[in-house]
Amino acid sequence: MASPNKKLKTCPDSETPSYHQTIPNEIWMSILSYLQPYTLCSMSETSHRFHQLSRDPILWTNLTIDWQSIKNHTTSVEGIINRSTKIKSMTVRNRTFEQVNSPQIVMIVKKAKSTLISLTFSPEIALGNNAIAKLGTMTNLTSLELAGEWIKTAEIKAIRNLVKLEELQMPGAEHVTPNDLEYLFSQLTNLKLVDISDCKKGASDMVVTALAQNNPQLEYLALDECELVTGKSLKVVAEKCPNLKHLSLDGCYQVNDPAMLKIASSCPQLTYVSLGFSIITDATLKQLATNCPNLSFVDVFGCDYITERGVEELMDGASKLKYLSISIDVREAFTEKIYKQ
Repeated sequence: MASPNKKLKTCPDSETPSYHQTIPNEIWMSILSYLQPYTLCSMSETSHRFHQLSRDPILWTNLTIDWQSIKNHTTSVEGIINRSTKIKSMTVRNRTFEQVNSPQIVMIVKKAKSTLISLTFSPEIALGNNAIAKLGTMTNLTSLELAGEWIKTAEIKAIRNLVKLEELQMPGAEHVTPNDLEYLFSQLTNLKLVDISDCKKGASDMVVTALAQNNPQLEYLALDECELVTGKSLKVVAEKCPNLKHLSLDGCYQVNDPAMLKIASSCPQLTYVSLGFSIITDATLKQLATNCPNLSFVDVFGCDYITERGVEELMDGASKLKYLSISIDVREAFTEKIYKQ
């Protein structure tokens, strides 16, 4: 029988706070900031303290929402957005690739209208015309990315209201006209990144000229498969956009040496150049190697006038080159030459 004066042993945890309780809130906030939203939600259910910390708006500045969540848990999604008063960036996905309810998605997105500056709809989100038009009221946006399949004149008129845009990506907008895009780029004058690839009927020299003249700070330009674009407008890009770093012109078969020689001379910060199936020659490769010291990516696949000599000059001059795509016949000739050496 134990002595009445002898103290009973107790579990150390009953007297000593657990390790996580000794960590200040400030440190926990820093740790929690690295968690994905679904992990953060799980963490919030483990204790009262984490429940309170996880609700801090500073942890909910970048949101990724799937259509399934919007469809099946609308109230919960609305609750998260309503209490997330500092949302800056939002991405909407559709992992199941099913047909979506466009008005419902836009209704959710617009709840963050006052603070949201970056909005991305993944390619599998096919927004209807009316839904896209409603995005025109989100005037704080500086970045917008969406598939262009459903964009027409009315939607362009809405997007042109987003005058703070610095990044605009809407590839595949085959229903827009040159007049639509010219007017759009005369209204948007802060653009640094533009992707209108596959706008085959709309992206013309008139459009690219308007874009370059009104956006001299342009750094990224993607015009893949825009067959109406010629060297004429690219010369304007060279004159007006000296900070250009990324230029993608795959399938622009009218692009020629005079335009690209001017681009290479006037845009020394270029790091990415894609000219697949254009009519450039070795002269363009030589100029790029000479004037663009940071060049790391070059694609000239399908350029029939490129020879192994031009490739050799490019590789000798572009010391930071990491990726090079060339036609099979040129590659075989160049490889054979290297082996003989």
